[in-house]
Amino acid sequence: MFDSVVSTGRTLLENANLLGQAEDIFYYFTHFPIRNWFKLYNKMDIRHEENIPRKGGMIVVANHRSHLDPIFISSATFRKIHWMSKMENFEQPIMKSVFSMWSAFPVERGKGDTRALRTAIDHLKNDRCIGVFPEGTRSIDGTMGHFHNGAAKLAVMTGATLMPCGVTGTYQVLKKGKTVPKPVKVIVNWGTPVPTHEVKGQHENWDLVKSYTTRIEKQIHDLVGENAK
Repeated sequence: MFDSVVSTGRTLLENANLLGQAEDIFYYFTHFPIRNWFKLYNKMDIRHEENIPRKGGMIVVANHRSHLDPIFISSATFRKIHWMSKMENFEQPIMKSVFSMWSAFPVERGKGDTRALRTAIDHLKNDRCIGVFPEGTRSIDGTMGHFHNGAAKLAVMTGATLMPCGVTGTYQVLKKGKTVPKPVKVIVNWGTPVPTHEVKGQHENWDLVKSYTTRIEKQIHDLVGENAK
């Protein structure tokens, strides 16, 4: 029922060319209360938020330990983040509605999802911000996994800025398989922006792309500590 109402409402807004404005209103209407709730319940500590570029295409890249990571990270910046999320999240009615209202878009992992790629490129070309977890999936034990090259390739392709973010505490807040968040302290630590405009369009140069992946992976390791959870 809930999903049907949301879906119908989104269709009506889209037909009236008002969907984008409605998503912005919903996003920013819920942003401030959620940010304050996390600061109260989880003692969320936001570090170096001033490092985030105020404008221009940007890809937030972060470690991934919990379903709540996108919400914590989004609440730690006033730039709207369009998260790339696995297709499975859009196959569950309630989750689909929540992710859609927060302007996430689906991607089929392990495949050349051209639709998701076009959506990401469109956001970046219009100076928006997208969010990507380079590990590709959540950590099972809280430690950081190997980074894939997709985010770096997309950044070099479009000339977008890579914005590293290290998150600690979310693994204990909501471990894989759990449903009730715990009042554990969370730290969202923003790194140093990594611009790619000088190498824009050189995404077929894999040595170059891998060098950017290495740079953001090292930053995020430093931001969270290699074994921090």
